[in-house]
Amino acid sequence: MIVFWRLFLAYFLTDFTFFHRTINLLRAQNRTRGMILHGIVFLFWSLTLCYGYLTMPWPFLELVDLPGWMCILLFGLFHVLTDDFVQFGGKIKHGYVFTFFIKNAVNLLFLFLCVPFHALYETGTFFAEPWIIFFVGLLCATRVTGWLMVSVEQDRYGVKAVSFDERWLMMMVRAIFFLIMLLPGWRWTVLLAVWFGACLYARRIRLMDVSRFSFYVGSLGAVIIGFLVRLRFYL
Repeated sequence: MIVFWRLFLAYFLTDFTFFHRTINLLRAQNRTRGMILHGIVFLFWSLTLCYGYLTMPWPFLELVDLPGWMCILLFGLFHVLTDDFVQFGGKIKHGYVFTFFIKNAVNLLFLFLCVPFHALYETGTFFAEPWIIFFVGLLCATRVTGWLMVSVEQDRYGVKAVSFDERWLMMMVRAIFFLIMLLPGWRWTVLLAVWFGACLYARRIRLMDVSRFSFYVGSLGAVIIGFLVRLRFYL
């Protein structure tokens, strides 16, 4: 699973962090250029993170063994095409949520069927590299969870229901929830209660003007993800 988690990180870094807004704006102006930039960003991160595994034979879709770099190129093409064509938002009921789950499910399944699982033998553990798991958890707790919340809000209230400032404010809130869960010992329980109380107060005085769903579900998601990463570090 070493390669899988590295590609998992590269995939979500591309889609939810680096150049996300730039890619969308460029794609709105010129679809082809936007797709090319999207592919380049993904290839940069995936080839960088998987540098030591690029010449290893990977089981491409469990059909034929191909060099790792070739599997990454083929997945990059698949990823760009699905990101551009798998779009149900505004077309069907709950379209943005369906887009979020279907697009990510097919892409992660593609990765799962391509990565060389025999690399697991190097470490003998499912979650081999702590630093990769940390960044995967942080990204999931902040950006991935955030975009799921945005998708739900878009389906409920419209495309422009969630402002840019709200997204980043809640991302920082979830990041702190996630990091608190990684503190050693039992001190995290006290800080978790204090931070949750502070967020409740900020929401009451409308300093944090977000919906109940975004606040409670997003915060709970960050805590759960932090707890799972905590298990990797301390158990």
